[in-house]
Amino acid sequence: MRPGKRSNKSAEIILILPGCGRIIPRGFNFFVWLWVFAAITTLIPPEARGAKQKTVRKDTTKSKSATPGPVQKLADTQVHKAFLRQPITLPIDPLEKREHVVHRTRSGETLSQVLARYYVPDAEKQFWVRSIMRNTGSHVFPSGKEVHLYFAKPAFKRPSRVVPGTLKAIEFDQNDSFTLTWEKGIRGILFQKREKPYDGELKTISASVENSLFEDGAKAGIQPALLSQVAEIFTWDLDLEKDLRHGDSIKILYELRSRKGQEPKAALRILAAELMNAGQKLTAIYFEKQKGQGNYYNMEGRSLARSFLRFPLEFTSITSHFAESRRHPILRTHLPHPGVDFAAQRGTPIRAVGDGIVAEAGWNGAYGKAIDIKHDATYTSRYAHLGSFADGIHGGVAVTKGQIIGYVGSTGRATGPHLHFELYKDQQFVNPLSVDFPAEETIEPALQILFEHQMRTYLVELTSTPQS
Repeated sequence: MRPGKRSNKSAEIILILPGCGRIIPRGFNFFVWLWVFAAITTLIPPEARGAKQKTVRKDTTKSKSATPGPVQKLADTQVHKAFLRQPITLPIDPLEKREHVVHRTRSGETLSQVLARYYVPDAEKQFWVRSIMRNTGSHVFPSGKEVHLYFAKPAFKRPSRVVPGTLKAIEFDQNDSFTLTWEKGIRGILFQKREKPYDGELKTISASVENSLFEDGAKAGIQPALLSQVAEIFTWDLDLEKDLRHGDSIKILYELRSRKGQEPKAALRILAAELMNAGQKLTAIYFEKQKGQGNYYNMEGRSLARSFLRFPLEFTSITSHFAESRRHPILRTHLPHPGVDFAAQRGTPIRAVGDGIVAEAGWNGAYGKAIDIKHDATYTSRYAHLGSFADGIHGGVAVTKGQIIGYVGSTGRATGPHLHFELYKDQQFVNPLSVDFPAEETIEPALQILFEHQMRTYLVELTSTPQS
């Protein structure tokens, strides 16, 4: 090509490659460079490529510890989630766990004193005392009674003392058969009287009267507790001392109850009894309208009980009747005897004959230690010559029919241990054995069928069960 003269042909690039002397036109630059890169890559020995790759992997591995990659981040996230999914053991809410404390009472210790020992606030303490007094009529415990206290949270320690949480429940045994429980709820304190579980066995026993029910019954092997129940059941229908005669008889179906740690003889309950008196049959059937609350009824469903008990203690014998005049054994002169004297051993429990309020409880001259109970606007009763009062018995306290109020003694003008019992009607002396109170209740029509079925069952057992 001459200098200064342009040519219309495209310039050409000559590439000399190893083992190749070809000339490639400029229009193919892109393809040429692509081909050159591929050729150079092909000419690099495999060992060099492997070493380079190893180096890269090694560097990459080192860099992971410094800057996490996407895979490492994903793995860390999965591990973190797995850790969160593990069950976490949470501590038990101490407010939901009740602490059980058993307190053994001291002689004459009151409920208020018991609660004060466990730092129950005064307002709460009065709340509990009023509730328990309403159901028991007393807030004084006999010595050695176990009182179970349940608190809403475990006790926690403070310097030199242990302070429990909120008091939730109180429980103690009323006797060998029943447990009393008070539990605090949303609507106040709920009271429950629960019968303890027992094993029962049905037995029958009978006796013929020659001299007296108690003498001939004992000869026939009838336990004194059963004879006392018979006297209690039929006491408003006949005088067991005067009305029973030679040739009369008694037959009893009873349940022998036994509880763990107790003697069977301590729990006897008559279920049915037939008393033949001068050719007339008197029948008593035990029936519960509500569980644990039973009574005795005749075959027509009329209650044999009254609003008052006939006797203020388990009947044994009467040593002195109500009289307008009798010779006093100590003063040796004739004086009115406005009550009935019951023979009883010292320490025999004395029962309130009816619901009421204690008007007086203390020393009363010749009566010695005595208790007066005002039952209503009409009737008042007096119990004299007591050896001691039951716990919690004092003026103003409410008592219920059958509740133990004191114990037989010989205080005051008395020749020996016995109970002198008086009954006042409209503030006038009356003979306790001549007052006839109306029947308490009858079987409701809704329960009549159930009562008749139970009556038939008991009467069959009475004739078929082997003698004990």
